[in-house]
Amino acid sequence: MSMPLTKQADAPIHSSAMQEIMRFVMSARADEAVLAQASRAVLDTLAVTIAGGVEPGARALKASLDPDPRPTAVPSFWTQAGYRSDDAALLLGMSSHMLDYDDVSMLTVCHPSAPVLSALLAAAPREGVSGAVLLEAFAIGTEVLIRLGQAMGFRHYALGFHATATLGAVGAAAACARLMRLDEARTRHALAIAASLSSGLRKNFGSMVKSLHVGIAAANGLKAARLAAAGVEGSAEPFEDEGFLSAFSGGETDRWPAGLVLGQPFAIVEPGFEQKRYPCCYMLHKMIEATLCLRHETGLDLASVKSMRVDMPAGGTKPLIHPFPRNGLNALFSAPYAVAASLADGRIDLKSFADAAVLRPDIQARLRDVVVVEAAGEAQTGSDLGSAPVTVTLTPRQGGTLSRTIIASPGSQQDPLTPPQLKAKWVDCLQRACPELDSQVTAALFDEGKNLASHANIEGWLMRLRDGVAQG
Repeated sequence: MSMPLTKQADAPIHSSAMQEIMRFVMSARADEAVLAQASRAVLDTLAVTIAGGVEPGARALKASLDPDPRPTAVPSFWTQAGYRSDDAALLLGMSSHMLDYDDVSMLTVCHPSAPVLSALLAAAPREGVSGAVLLEAFAIGTEVLIRLGQAMGFRHYALGFHATATLGAVGAAAACARLMRLDEARTRHALAIAASLSSGLRKNFGSMVKSLHVGIAAANGLKAARLAAAGVEGSAEPFEDEGFLSAFSGGETDRWPAGLVLGQPFAIVEPGFEQKRYPCCYMLHKMIEATLCLRHETGLDLASVKSMRVDMPAGGTKPLIHPFPRNGLNALFSAPYAVAASLADGRIDLKSFADAAVLRPDIQARLRDVVVVEAAGEAQTGSDLGSAPVTVTLTPRQGGTLSRTIIASPGSQQDPLTPPQLKAKWVDCLQRACPELDSQVTAALFDEGKNLASHANIEGWLMRLRDGVAQG
């Protein structure tokens, strides 16, 4: 139940960042194109969440949580247990990012869907919540997340923050506020609370904590909306005037840009989200694509190549902090491993990032034969980085060189996952979580989920999905 709000003295509401975001959360409407893209993103994110939930990090988190026996508990996708909503958001969020297989927005270099969907799934009073309502809240939350990141700029990432985590809490709060139908004042307070709950350091990349960041963002976003609904109040303007924007940009920006308008268009439609073809850091995808093309076209494998070189744009190696990985989590951020494994196996998939695959002696012995060269000059950011070319050059043992350059980001609108590829990813992810799950059941759940916007409520589909995975 919402508690009465007290009046804050000397707290005028400015037509500023808070007003821009609040008005959008309250009044935005998603058209059919937005809902269609949101449905595709939700399917993709749910698939990688379910797969990630059986990974060691997610299992460790589960072991730390107390199941909730009450009827109001949020049911798990992996067991018969249920959890309190904030614990459910934490677990769903960590699981969604555990494999680094969730989608990306290069506008802000972040993972927009994972924290927002995780919070919504934990928040939704599923009976009576339609697919269209869920998808609209999802589109609104991801839009706030991305545009706030654009307003703040890339100094944030350079300072060492994990943008998905910091922006994710605010995006999740916006989505939950919309889903919960909070009024204008409580929506403003939810956003202000989330701004103070934002956190996450890039130094934790390559460890379980990177994925935990997403769970923390989802749980904090949901918590912010719940606190606001109960009457907890925040600043009238937490983003500007030495607020969120200044603090997280190192003082580089303090104002919402005049030309940045939420929802015109929705980022999920234009330029769209990049859905991952490979389960690893997105800055590895072009080099993987280039290496696999060379292998398939020439027949060269790791044994027949003397050395390998990757030419990256300025700023492109920033997240690739584990050149010599010692486990699967490290390898998610390793350029030498991505190239060597692509040549050795002729594929990159979920199996590529098992610890045993990473530690193969023949792979480890060749990591220093991969040279990664970042172009000189000012680091590229955002869509410029996303559209910058990456070139892989192989030197065969028999002499000469062979090169391939990739410009279009795999999974972007210029090179999207096809519907069969998206369905295959869904099946692969669900069967990773539950190998016994019947492939026809898995495919039927996907086909049902494609029409999520037309579902009168989401309970039936989500419970069939849960029962299939938990009992499969």
